[in-house]
Amino acid sequence: MSVPLGAAVATVSLAAIYLRGYLVPGTPELTKRYLPERVLAWFGKADAPATPGETAFDTVGFLDRYGVVVDVGDDVALAPAFARRLDDAALGLDTDAAMRAASADLLGVDPDRVSFASGGGSWRVLVDGSVFGRWESKVAFVADLAAHRTLSTWTDEWASVPGAARGRTLSAIRACLNSCPACAGTIRLGTETVSSCCREYEVVAATCADCDARLFETGAGAVAAAE
Repeated sequence: MSVPLGAAVATVSLAAIYLRGYLVPGTPELTKRYLPERVLAWFGKADAPATPGETAFDTVGFLDRYGVVVDVGDDVALAPAFARRLDDAALGLDTDAAMRAASADLLGVDPDRVSFASGGGSWRVLVDGSVFGRWESKVAFVADLAAHRTLSTWTDEWASVPGAARGRTLSAIRACLNSCPACAGTIRLGTETVSSCCREYEVVAATCADCDARLFETGAGAVAAAE
């Protein structure tokens, strides 16, 4: 389970392009600017052979089949009923104990093996003291946990979805959020310049306008990390 969810962390923002075609309305050229041919192929944007041994799973088809997402003009959004249940699930994850229990259910490990750490602009999940994965923020991780809980009661098929596909599905749901699962604030999409020790690069980011929690980001640096 750790490998699939690790992949989910790397593809959080790419899932937004998978569902919506582009991240920021009016700027579909961002997909061409930031995504290599191999990644574009995942979303039907380029021709490339399938990875040997890769099991096909139609994430968008799954979300559409069970009424998780709906078309809203030229965009895709979470179905209102699903969004309400996700928000309710997120409210129940307001303590570390609740988050450890939910994480253990998602990862299939004992809650005592799970811990968390923050700092350096990321939220880290540890299993047995070793970093399992990094999220943009605690709120981003809570959103994934809440989506997992909601899907677990929304459809029986979720239990049989392969691990890697689960990660992509949770990422896709997070990309469709219109309000923050922590404070119900509006999610703001935009571009900004991020500095590292050696260089600067532009990212496209989704951030809560009220609590400033980062939900996801993508850009030259993010894609390079995914590769």
